[in-house]
Amino acid sequence: MKAMLAAGLVLLAGATACGGGGSGTAGGARQDDGTVTLDWEMWAGSEEEKAQLDHLAQLVTQQNPKIRIKLRTAPFNAYFTKLQTEFAAGKQACIVSMQSLRLGAYADLLEPLTAPEGFAPASLEALKMDGKQLALPYDLSPMLLYYNKDAFVKAGLPEPKAGWTVADFEKAAKTLTTGGKSGFGMSFSDLHTLSLLLSYNGAKPVTDDVKLQMDSPPMVDALTWYAGLAKGKVGSVPAGSAEAGWGETQFVNGNAMMAIDGSWNVGSTIKDAKFKVGLAPLPAGTSGSKTYVANSGFGVAKGCAYKDEAIKAVSVLSGKEAQAYLAGAGRGFPARTEQQAAYEDFLVKQNQDKSADVQAAMAAVKQGLDGGVPLFTTKNWDDVTKTMAQYLLQVYTGAQSPKDALTTIQQQGARGQ
Repeated sequence: MKAMLAAGLVLLAGATACGGGGSGTAGGARQDDGTVTLDWEMWAGSEEEKAQLDHLAQLVTQQNPKIRIKLRTAPFNAYFTKLQTEFAAGKQACIVSMQSLRLGAYADLLEPLTAPEGFAPASLEALKMDGKQLALPYDLSPMLLYYNKDAFVKAGLPEPKAGWTVADFEKAAKTLTTGGKSGFGMSFSDLHTLSLLLSYNGAKPVTDDVKLQMDSPPMVDALTWYAGLAKGKVGSVPAGSAEAGWGETQFVNGNAMMAIDGSWNVGSTIKDAKFKVGLAPLPAGTSGSKTYVANSGFGVAKGCAYKDEAIKAVSVLSGKEAQAYLAGAGRGFPARTEQQAAYEDFLVKQNQDKSADVQAAMAAVKQGLDGGVPLFTTKNWDDVTKTMAQYLLQVYTGAQSPKDALTTIQQQGARGQ
């Protein structure tokens, strides 16, 4: 069924790309006075996030009075399922918000765009496929090691920093596992888990030509090491396959002393934690510290009946004013280099009593970006991640071997490529 849906999406892409025209039936409508209303699909997890998105929509109209935006939202964990369904039914929005890891499934459905100056190169690269810029970014995120500074000081351990090794990480995890607390909060989420495997031994879940290789020897070796954290009782195992944010939640709650998380949670973690938060690049394995870089942005559906207006809207949503606003609200580390300082300013103002922690965190973000590479994924990556959640948990609990689990993930994933 999933393979049929993927095929249907590709067929739909061809049909809508050829259809063109101004019928007004795909993602928008034109009024008698020439005003165009464009549907914009985006994820949001709270009323505050929706209010921020509404502000961006208003910016579009302020700069283009004949363009209005109708916002459609869904929680992130349901967003891409909804998006697939809408594309398959021909009910897609004109403006499509896209995460870099999910880009492969929509590459044939998005209009190539021209990227203006001012973006960090890595943010643009992550939203490209086959040399085509399919979305313009608004953020840029490396994965980082979050750690409890108070716990490290109490245990007499040196704090993580650039050059910190896997061996250092293992020692700290073992030492910090005490009193019912674990040294490390584990995960099955793609960026969180795969970035640490990459840093451990260079293991990659896909080939350079974006073919799934979940069962490669480096992946088996790296997952065996990762699962060993659970076997050694130093890693806190997610309670179930619905616990996608397990590691970072356990960390903020003070139940795990370290966790891997994205830079998008720097502000909220420093603010919410009842202890001093430290950040560092991922522990260095055989080839140094590595991480995957991910980001999100805005694209235009090929089936949009008002492409010119949609492209203008996307240029505003990803523009300087919009990114300055999002940075000032702490939404994420901006993709535009000129606006990145505003994000640090926000964090300092939000955490005036923890300004040293903020400055150290931003240094870790920049170090992470230096060692970061985009994770290009298969068209059925959403399905792959769901299979990962199911079988990696079995590995962590000892119900299945890393090799067998990765073989199953590979077999199921390869069928949907």
